[in-house]
Amino acid sequence: MNKLSQIYRNLIAFAALALMAGQPAAGMVSQPADTVYNPPVVFNSMPRSYEIAEISVDGADNYEDHIVIGYSGLKTGERIEIPGDELTQAMKRLWRQGLFSKVQITVDKTADDKAWLTIHLREQPQISKIEYQGVKKGEKNDLQERLQLYEGNQVTQNIVNRAKDLVKKYYAKKGFGNADVNVMLREDLSNKNEMIVDVN
Repeated sequence: MNKLSQIYRNLIAFAALALMAGQPAAGMVSQPADTVYNPPVVFNSMPRSYEIAEISVDGADNYEDHIVIGYSGLKTGERIEIPGDELTQAMKRLWRQGLFSKVQITVDKTADDKAWLTIHLREQPQISKIEYQGVKKGEKNDLQERLQLYEGNQVTQNIVNRAKDLVKKYYAKKGFGNADVNVMLREDLSNKNEMIVDVN
């Protein structure tokens, strides 16, 4: 009888261990079986409909995430097709703001019919300082007023091209139509994502 009860106890202990082995460890969150991290987006494949579960923003330190997401036009909970036109249009909306030199949207994870997205951005560089070469003091003041270049403002190649045209017109009016004018950007190595504007 003692031997039989020992066998029962062993069987119960074995069954309990088997049940525990099938449970996730404490603190672990079980993922749906079809969870895929960093899924490849093949743009010539058939689109599939997903609900946006979450949108993250990377690389826009000077902007609140909800503002950037608002610029994109994407919303958590809305259904989009991947690959599809919605992500392309979202990137175009962000480009049109003129605030970023890089815009990319990645699909970080899919599970069931949900997708997790990240908007990757690089902000346009800011002006750390403006340096004038070959310019008299009075001319420098005049040029500063015309160019409207200020430290802390964002700078793009279009702004540089406009500045060059304004400097050339300024000297042409003074009778120096053949003046050699260069307006260039160089990286400020002491400040991240800031540029020095050289007006020569």
